[in-house]
Amino acid sequence: MRHLVIVVLILLAGCGQSPSPAPAAPVAKVEAEAKGDPVEGLRVATRLGCNACHEKNGAGGVFMENPMVGRVVAPNLTERRRLYDDAAFAALLHEGKTHDGHPPLGMPIHMFQYLSHGEVRDVTAWLRSLPEVSTPLPKTEYTPAIAKAIADGTLPYLDDVKADPGNVPPATRPVEPLALGKYLAMTTCTECHGRDLNGWGPEDDSPSLVVAKAYTAEKFARLMKTGEIATGGKSKTGMMSEVAAYRFSVLTDAEVAALKLYLDSR
Repeated sequence: MRHLVIVVLILLAGCGQSPSPAPAAPVAKVEAEAKGDPVEGLRVATRLGCNACHEKNGAGGVFMENPMVGRVVAPNLTERRRLYDDAAFAALLHEGKTHDGHPPLGMPIHMFQYLSHGEVRDVTAWLRSLPEVSTPLPKTEYTPAIAKAIADGTLPYLDDVKADPGNVPPATRPVEPLALGKYLAMTTCTECHGRDLNGWGPEDDSPSLVVAKAYTAEKFARLMKTGEIATGGKSKTGMMSEVAAYRFSVLTDAEVAALKLYLDSR
């Protein structure tokens, strides 16, 4: 969910009005004018978990249902996309700004805020390419206590659906391996492993990613591609194994190596 709808024809028309060559457009403007790649967008959406919560076809579904919270529904993206132009969708991912101002609970905006404008365009192109799906879904219904906590701003982790003040997403993702590894970690791992990648505390099952140093490059690549941990088999809760096999298996060998390089450098 952080500037994409600039009309190129207007710029070209302006250039045609003068016989002298028009100055080259700044890099940032070129980036803003570029269109996303839906194929790459699918790969990025898979890494981020978009098509896990909202299903592969974007049809959505019940994300959570329990007596403590209520029922949380991941909406049908092929319907919700009508509410957002490209700039608004970027603002949703980068800033947590929804079409009607409701907090996008369940979306890790604090993680998405670091996505490059290029990857947001790719995800947008994937979203726009999805065939229309009409699937009846129940409404999200929170328990009275949760609804009150949302309304008065006391619900823990509400800052997860907000960006940091002054955050400026990069135009494109880094190329240099160490910087790319950090970028991948911050846009992929912080949701579960904490904003500093050191976990959420002793009561949480997700460990500090210092554990990555215990993996050889080969075993780390196996973890990312199949979900098999260093000692063999599945992770303690099974969550990492499940997430890796579905989401992180789309990472290229170079991306896995860059991520390992960064985690080892911490």
